[in-house]
Amino acid sequence: MPGHHRYHLDQDGHSITVLHDARRHRAEVWVDGKTVAATPTAAHDATVLHAELPTDPPRQLTVRIAHPAAPDDAPLCVLETGTDRYLMPAAALTNEERAAPDRTPPARTPGELLARWRARHRT
Repeated sequence: MPGHHRYHLDQDGHSITVLHDARRHRAEVWVDGKTVAATPTAAHDATVLHAELPTDPPRQLTVRIAHPAAPDDAPLCVLETGTDRYLMPAAALTNEERAAPDRTPPARTPGELLARWRARHRT
């Protein structure tokens, strides 16, 4: 869905997910399936969320969601823990959003077919 974005990263044995709903102006951080931070998002500024990782002792984390350059763009999401920064990869919300891999076109000649077969079966 346009305006809905999900980012996911496994960090230090914990599952960290960020849900960003631009249309409802809301962002949430989930750690191990539990909401640990939520905030309204600004229309033209970056959104910053602060939370903790449930480690011993607890570690602070900050999530920054940039404002997208264009309305159809996905904003960048960065996870900060201590002095480390990680760009969080976008994750599909639904099966329909997952892009199907491009199919290889059929071989046009027997030589091309043989070359593909040899490339697949090299030992």
